Amino acid sequence: MIDSRTTSRACVAGLALVLVAQHRPAQAQSYDAVGQDVRPGDGIPVGEWTFRPSIELRTHGEYRRRPFDTASPATTDAAVPDPVQDQGFLFARTRVGLTADQEAFRLAVQIQDTRAWGEVPPWRVDRRDSQPNTAPHVAYGELHTPGDHPSSLRVGRQEITWGEGRLLSSSDWSATGRSFDAARGLLVVGAFDIDAFASMLTPPGATPPDLRRDGQGRPEGTGAQLYGLRIAWHLSPLLLAEWNNLGRIVRNPVDGTVAPSDLGLTGLRLSGGFERVTWSAEGAYEVGRTAIVGSTENLRAFAAAARIELSTGLPGRLSVGVQGAYASGRKNDGATASGDDTRFDPLFPDVHDAHGPMGLYAWSNVIEAAAQLRMTPLDEVRVTLGWRYVAMAEPSDWWRTAALVPIGRSGENTNRNLGQEVDATIGYTPWEPLRIVAGYGLFRTGEGAKNILASAGRGRPDMQHCGYLQLTMHAP
Repeated sequence: MIDSRTTSRACVAGLALVLVAQHRPAQAQSYDAVGQDVRPGDGIPVGEWTFRPSIELRTHGEYRRRPFDTASPATTDAAVPDPVQDQGFLFARTRVGLTADQEAFRLAVQIQDTRAWGEVPPWRVDRRDSQPNTAPHVAYGELHTPGDHPSSLRVGRQEITWGEGRLLSSSDWSATGRSFDAARGLLVVGAFDIDAFASMLTPPGATPPDLRRDGQGRPEGTGAQLYGLRIAWHLSPLLLAEWNNLGRIVRNPVDGTVAPSDLGLTGLRLSGGFERVTWSAEGAYEVGRTAIVGSTENLRAFAAAARIELSTGLPGRLSVGVQGAYASGRKNDGATASGDDTRFDPLFPDVHDAHGPMGLYAWSNVIEAAAQLRMTPLDEVRVTLGWRYVAMAEPSDWWRTAALVPIGRSGENTNRNLGQEVDATIGYTPWEPLRIVAGYGLFRTGEGAKNILASAGRGRPDMQHCGYLQLTMHAP
């Protein structure tokens, strides 16, 4: 656990770094209103206010053959046989937003409606992706300083993404996306950004009986909260260093996805680029404790990831990239000899970009090696081809999707090999308001994946196919 003295020392150290910063060689992370950049002169002036309406329409259709990544909607710790052999679904999402600015003050609201039809995918059982869904996706007030890199204080529902979204992301690809009810402050001093927030994940109260498997409620509790502190140092136009810290406290009421627990995470991310090369490297370490019947378990887990991409200068603006990732798993689905749980928890990850278009694995109990080619033969067309090898850090531990839905586990499995994924994506933008994305993925199961699927009663499939088409229109 991270105690208050450790947190205080970290804050003092971060503030000391701010005081010695004298310049700002790189641009700060963007904190815009509802996903659109706000530029001077934009909007509709009305008296002292400037109003900026926005609208986004998305239609997503997807087909999967042998969708073994489905799970029971009633539990997160058991995968069940699924008779569906051909899965097709369609969802439509509409977002209507409005921001209002007056000098140093901003109000923003964005209403979202999502509808789904067909054999829908395994939505998160915390009901974030429940269909139909009509709710505010963004609703906050903000005070900010003037200038190109303003400091700000924002309170309300908002999107939060750090880095590449491996730990914390708005997860825009999912049906509803993700936003947080939070108070968030950004302090910009010289070459430093200090980004801190406190979010309420589950309000205090008692767990409703309909969220319990046994139909019985639980005693009242303080709910669940998420806290974050990110210090970014723009060392040069070629290098950005980010110190990321997250804390999650979970008490009753719980929704079944996370047990009552305390978790603290600290990590470092470096990224940059020069000439034709862009790169990033990230590592994270978790400590904490989880409640079990009559006792608690300690958590000690770690993860690392890195990528590099080279623009070749060849026709078609061809670029070549490689990446790798590791995240610890839990040995023998039990405690290690030291009594620690060693499975890494990625908290609130992106469900698409960081883990492959098919979303069949998470940054948890995983070993990944990947390569990709990107081509832009025309300004309106972008093509991406990818290959991924996926294995488990601990073969007897859980295999979970990018949305953290459990596929299954086998305590007797000793084979790490989950399989290989090949995918192709084509993006087409005929004009600025319209974006069309089509993709295909094939996952060929390895012996470890087959052992897990057989243990879950799903047979031993050789592969899964996935195809999708997505159209997004927005204004402005």
